[in-house]
Amino acid sequence: MKAASGVVVAGKSVVLLPMLLLVLCIPLVAAFSPLFEGGAVANLTRAFSEPRFVRSFGYGLSQAAVSSIVAALVGIPGAYLLARKTFRGKRFLSALSAVPFCVPPLIIAIGFVLYYGREGVLNRTLVRLFSLDEPPLTFLYSFFGVVMAHGFYNFPVVMRLVGDAWATVPRQHEDAARLLGASEARVFVTVTLPSILPAVGAALSLVFLMCFYSFVIVLLFGGAGVGTPEVELYRAARFSFDRPLASAFALVETLVAMSVLALYAILENKAATDRRESDRRSPSSFKTGLGAALALLYGAFIIVFFIGPLGAIVVESLTIRNAARGAGSFGFANYASLFSRDSFGYAVINTVLLGVSSASLAVITGFGMSVALKRSSSSIVARVIPLLPLGVSSVVLAYGWSAALGSPSVFGIAAVQAVSAYPFALRAIQSSVGLSDERFVETAQTLGSSRLGAVMRVRLPMAAPAIGSGFALAFAMSAGDANAIIAAPVSGFETLASMLYKLAGAYRFNEACAVAVLLALTTGFVFFMRDAQHGLA
Repeated sequence: MKAASGVVVAGKSVVLLPMLLLVLCIPLVAAFSPLFEGGAVANLTRAFSEPRFVRSFGYGLSQAAVSSIVAALVGIPGAYLLARKTFRGKRFLSALSAVPFCVPPLIIAIGFVLYYGREGVLNRTLVRLFSLDEPPLTFLYSFFGVVMAHGFYNFPVVMRLVGDAWATVPRQHEDAARLLGASEARVFVTVTLPSILPAVGAALSLVFLMCFYSFVIVLLFGGAGVGTPEVELYRAARFSFDRPLASAFALVETLVAMSVLALYAILENKAATDRRESDRRSPSSFKTGLGAALALLYGAFIIVFFIGPLGAIVVESLTIRNAARGAGSFGFANYASLFSRDSFGYAVINTVLLGVSSASLAVITGFGMSVALKRSSSSIVARVIPLLPLGVSSVVLAYGWSAALGSPSVFGIAAVQAVSAYPFALRAIQSSVGLSDERFVETAQTLGSSRLGAVMRVRLPMAAPAIGSGFALAFAMSAGDANAIIAAPVSGFETLASMLYKLAGAYRFNEACAVAVLLALTTGFVFFMRDAQHGLA
C-alpha cells in the first residue's frame, strides 16, 4: 500500500510539472528514434560489433569507477575534518564543495595542463629542486590523467555528502561502545563506519555518474582513439554522421546511468533517513598534536594538488608572453586584449541571459516538485522520478534537441542546461520545503486561503533563501557549461564557456586563462559566499 501511495504521489508530481517531462522526453525520443531506422536489433547488433563501441563503455565504466575511488580517498579525510573538528580554514574547506558545480570542468582541464603538464608548474619545480634531466610527471594524457582530473575535481562531492552523514552519527552509540571496552579503531569499524556507509555509497554513485558522463576532460586527456560513450556519441553524430550508431551510444549509456541512479536513490534515501533521525553533533578541537599535524598535512596536500592548478590559471592569466614564448612579464594585457574583442561583450550577455533562463526554469520546477513531494519523502519511487534527469547526459539531450528541432538552437541549449541543473536545485530547495511547518499552511487554508494561495503566501517566502541558493547553483552550472554548446554548436552564438574552449583549442592559453578567471568569478562568487555561510559550522 505504501508503494502504491508513492506511485500516486509521484504521478501527481509529474502532472504538476509537464514542462520537465517535455524537455526531458522530447529530446530522448528524438535521440533514440534513429536506432529504429532499419531495425533496432540490427542497429544494436552492428553497434556492439564495432570495436570502439565496446571499448568506449569499458573505458567509461573503468575510469568512472577508479575516479570515484580516488575521489573517496581524497574526500573522506576532509569529511571527517568538517564533521568532527574545528580549525582555521574550515569555512574555506567547506566552500570547496561548490567547485564541481561552480567551476567548469574545462577550467580544471586547463589548470591541469598548466600545472601537471610536461612544461607545467609542478614539473618545472621538481626539475629545479632535484636537478632532473626530464620532467618526472608524464601521466597527463593517459588513463591515469583522466582519473586524476576526475578524482580531484569531484572529491568535494564526497567530502560534503559524507561529512553531513558523519556529523550526525549518534554520539551515544559511540560512547556506549567505548564503555564496553572498544578501542577507537573498533568504535569506528563497528559503529561509525556502518552509519556513514549509505552516504559513502550515495556519494560514490553520484561521482560515478558525473565521471561516466565526462566529456570535455576525456576529450582533452583521453588520447587518440580513446573516449567515453559521451565522446564517441559526439564523434559519431558530428563527424561520422552515423545517426543509428550515435543513438545506440545514447540508449545504452542512458540505461547504464539509470541503473546507477536507482542505486544512488536507494542509498541517498537511507542516508537521508539516518540524518533525519539523528542530531548534528558539535565539532571539537584537536586533542593531540598528531591530529593537528595530520590535518595540516591534509591541508597542504589539498593546496598543492588541488588549489595549485587553479592558482596556475590565475598566474597564467596575468603573464604576458613574448613572441619566443620565453619568460614573460606580469600585467593585465591579456584581460585588456579580451575586453577589446567585440565578441566578448556578446559572450557575456549571452552567458547571463542563458544562465538566468535555464536557472529560472530549474528553480521553478524544483520548487513545484518539492511542494508536491513534501508528504512522500520516504517513498523510493517518489524520490527516483524527480531525479531522472541525473540519468541523462547533457550531450545526449543536446543531440536529441538538435534532431527534434532539425538543427542546434539556443532554446535546445537552455532546455539542456535547465534539465541538467534541476536535480541540484531540487536538492537545495527540497531541504527547506521539507522542514517547513505544516501548521502555517493549515492555518492559512483555515483562514480561507486556497491551496495555491497557501503555497505562494507561506511556503514560497519560507523557502526563499533555499530558492536563492538553488538559483545561484543552477546559474553557475549553466554559465560554466560547455558540453551542450560543443556537442550542438549554434552558429553565431557564443558564451564565455564556448569562448574559453575555442581559445584553449587555438593554444591561446593566456587569453583562455583570463576568460577562465572571469568565468570562475562569475559562476563561483555568489554561490561560494552562500555555501560558506550555510556550510558545516
